[in-house]
Amino acid sequence: MEVSVEELQKATSDDLIEYIAWKDEYPEEAKRAFEEFMLRFEQDVLKNSEIICCNWGYNEIIALDISKCVFNKVWKYPTYDHKKSKASNVEKGIKLWLYRIIFTQLVNYKSKGTCYEPDKDTDLSLIYSVQELIDISSPSEDGRRMLRKRLEVVEKALSQLTEKHRIIYLNYKLYVQENNKNIPRAISKKLQVELELTTGSIRKYKQEANKAIESYLNRING
Repeated sequence: MEVSVEELQKATSDDLIEYIAWKDEYPEEAKRAFEEFMLRFEQDVLKNSEIICCNWGYNEIIALDISKCVFNKVWKYPTYDHKKSKASNVEKGIKLWLYRIIFTQLVNYKSKGTCYEPDKDTDLSLIYSVQELIDISSPSEDGRRMLRKRLEVVEKALSQLTEKHRIIYLNYKLYVQENNKNIPRAISKKLQVELELTTGSIRKYKQEANKAIESYLNRING
């Protein structure tokens, strides 16, 4: 397979991802496709990395590292599938996919101090308490205090459920971002193994937890 620079410039972004996926068979073409992909999205990824890092109390240097790790993940795992996206077009779908990678890389940085590791998805850890969710979600003291206040009701509602309900709810709360319903595959696998549940059962536990929290909120609000 030979693909010229001109052809890559005209290719759709999901086609570029497909070319990248062929890196073992066609390394040169995959490399050029990856370079074109970065040209299209690196500014957007860096901008959003800076925004998220700022919210977490990190500076532009960390944001640059995060953005590099995002593209390292794209190179290693070019897995975007537009059929699974709810975005109106490919460009928006890929951006949402990249934003989720930004988040997971920042979680890795928060817990490990770096995002430069061979397979960071497998390093994502389960959390077991509201306090862990607070510590990871907000690095600043004021942010943790505000988040703790918001989550007090959630913690009380979860105390009425089983440990499995609590663990599943908290990990979905941490790892699932807006516009996405799925947790990272590594976290799903860990939940299945540790809690001895199927993916369907995990979803059911999550729904029950959400329903219990909603019911609790309705009760205390009269």
